[in-house]
Amino acid sequence: MLDLQSKAEEVSEQGYCVIESVYSEQECEQIRTIFKELCHQKGGFSNEQPTISFHPLLKLAPEMAPFYAKPILVNLMAKVFDDEVRLAHSGAAIFNNSLVSPILSGWHNHYSWKVPETGLQRRNPERVLCNIYVDGTMPDVGPLIVLPRSLNDSIDSQGEANAEWTKEKTVSIPPGSAVVFDTTVWHCSRRGNSDGLRHLWGGHYQGWSNPTPHPEDNKAENSTVGAYKNQFPLLKKLLENPINQNANQTNIP
Repeated sequence: MLDLQSKAEEVSEQGYCVIESVYSEQECEQIRTIFKELCHQKGGFSNEQPTISFHPLLKLAPEMAPFYAKPILVNLMAKVFDDEVRLAHSGAAIFNNSLVSPILSGWHNHYSWKVPETGLQRRNPERVLCNIYVDGTMPDVGPLIVLPRSLNDSIDSQGEANAEWTKEKTVSIPPGSAVVFDTTVWHCSRRGNSDGLRHLWGGHYQGWSNPTPHPEDNKAENSTVGAYKNQFPLLKKLLENPINQNANQTNIP
């Protein structure tokens, strides 16, 4: 059985952890089918549009909502935060390896809050990015590259955005796997060896006790997602403050 506490400690110790094969082959095919239609709606791939992004994903593809309700991932993030988990942002990107440049994304992170002059002094990450690599990150698909860091290491850049960085690490994972990053972690990605598509989706998460806004926050409010919340209690917990849920239950006559 997977030790989620050890995985949560990895996030503090190296800035990220990998959960392999969270989504089955059947689920991955369902997800690819959803994105195939979404890409068609956006005009498909071309030299001018080698990558197609979807933000907020749950507004553009509310049928993706049930895939966020994965207990193993939510329970892991609850241990990372020591708190109930909130989905604060949903998004996706599909890359066409035959059209994209060798560098899909240069070095970047998603930490947008002010760092004190004394540096970070945290007990837990405030926010994480959980990305699902539908096709994995093997050489034919394209590598994910990270710069490992412990919880309160410096957040400063280590070099040029498109260069190799000292101590960088390539993360190779099978299809359907998830990577949970502290948003302070610098990472980048490169084109794969094949001409296929690379499907990436996920979200940003915070603890419900942490109301701090973030520039990448987006909403997931529509009737389809609302129906899914009633069908999947875990999804409802991600999207509705449990304090409000408890209050509503208390007020039921």
